[in-house]
Amino acid sequence: MPRPRGDRTLMIASGAALAGAALTLFFAERKRPLRRPTQVEPARSIANLALGAISMATVALVEMPLTRPLAARAQRDRRGVVQMMPLPDWLRDAAAVLLMDYTIYLWHIATHKVPLLWRFHLVHHIDLDLDTTTALRFHGIDMAISAPVRAAQVAVIGVSPRALAIWQRWFFISVLFHHSNLRLPERFERLLARFVTTPRMHGIHHSAVRSETDSNWSSGFALWDHLHRTFRLDVPQDKISIGVPAYRDPNALRVLPSLEMPFGPEHDAWSASPVRNPTAIQ
Repeated sequence: MPRPRGDRTLMIASGAALAGAALTLFFAERKRPLRRPTQVEPARSIANLALGAISMATVALVEMPLTRPLAARAQRDRRGVVQMMPLPDWLRDAAAVLLMDYTIYLWHIATHKVPLLWRFHLVHHIDLDLDTTTALRFHGIDMAISAPVRAAQVAVIGVSPRALAIWQRWFFISVLFHHSNLRLPERFERLLARFVTTPRMHGIHHSAVRSETDSNWSSGFALWDHLHRTFRLDVPQDKISIGVPAYRDPNALRVLPSLEMPFGPEHDAWSASPVRNPTAIQ
């Protein structure tokens, strides 16, 4: 059944707003960089965007056809945790967004701790710089594996179509923001990090020091890191080497090597000594 014209107009407007936000962050981080770049551009960013295009196509082809019907069924048949709550619709939607955000926190930890998941998620972490293009740099199979997990989240939580749309837009903007290389006033960011994931927080998560990477798992609200005591904001950004110790070859960041990497020989990602104070491109 075709979507009503009003829905299509809303989708177009929403897409334009998200694209505008992405472009704003892209240019803002170049005006006020938090960390100095270490890699030659634009080759790195082009590779990230190409991988991002593959990942987004995978989400559109695999995840969306699963989650949208499940959300419609959850609302129609009152299935799922939040749909059984005696609450007004807007409160059920708010609870659904919070539970989606929390279960993404748990899934993020799993992508680091489960060896098979880590092989694909590693493609995201081997980037040697961190900015808005890194937010899109995922292996397509990483996205395909997450699709049934996302479907289970929607079904079990009972996410309505409206809550799903709100969460998807929130998640996209949040991921772009906290991966960005945007320098915010430090006092303001420390205040902001009480509530949402910020660039300094996520810079620590992308550190080549494993104890630092094993922190700041939140992808939206920072509440989960505070609750589980995985929050860190104690590492200066100029001391962080972005990436993974065993994968320091910039050639590995290119599109084809990145797509092939999970199927190649397995390396201990943390076996090499992390680099501090990386040389920056002047």
